Amino acid sequence: MVRLAERARDLALVEPRVEQSEQPWRELMARERLDDLTRFVSGGRLLEIGCSTGEMLAAASDSFDVFGVEADAASSRVVAQRNLPCFNGALADAQLADNSFDAAALYHVIEHFPSPRAEMVELHRILKPGGWLAIETPNIANLWFRWLGAGWRQFIPDHIFFFTPQTVTKLCEETGFEIVELRNVGKLMSLRLFISRVGRYHSPTARLLSAISRKLKLDDRTIRLNFGDVMRLYARKK
Repeated sequence: MVRLAERARDLALVEPRVEQSEQPWRELMARERLDDLTRFVSGGRLLEIGCSTGEMLAAASDSFDVFGVEADAASSRVVAQRNLPCFNGALADAQLADNSFDAAALYHVIEHFPSPRAEMVELHRILKPGGWLAIETPNIANLWFRWLGAGWRQFIPDHIFFFTPQTVTKLCEETGFEIVELRNVGKLMSLRLFISRVGRYHSPTARLLSAISRKLKLDDRTIRLNFGDVMRLYARKK
């Protein structure tokens, strides 16, 4: 498969140097997601679909028995190098046992599936009765999409489906889940990454901001952005 990261790079959506330096903030974000998840479930078996290079699995491994599923072979190898269990391929091909996990998490993954409904049905089969499901995905019901249309930041390669709170609630209910909480969430990142993202819209501004940031030694400053266009939900298997 052609890696999403490679396509994003070819389309000038990312700067490899900036992305490589962002690892500490990916780990911060994983820890924040874990802390949020443990408000609902704090132990047992945790499945992460689309686990990337394993930041969430690593953060959760002290309190959960973790297992990852990752479609990208290179990312799966990174997870293996961290001595974390990971299946390289699709969720259905992992052939996980019925009622075998206490929780499952998908962070910016469900929008990539050709059939989100099929994946939800499979997750319902895998989760134990009363098991928890965490999903984070773009929320298309936002002002940015209304103003920018196709220029909205979430229109990137491989985002196939977009949800509103209403449509994702309907999907959960129709596949045997009851939503317990749904809210918009932000993201932790370095100022360096934020400036890089500005470059998608206006590169001269990004170059100016980058020069100022480097001069003032602000590149590694942590910021939190919440544009109201990403939602996170927690649902329970009925």
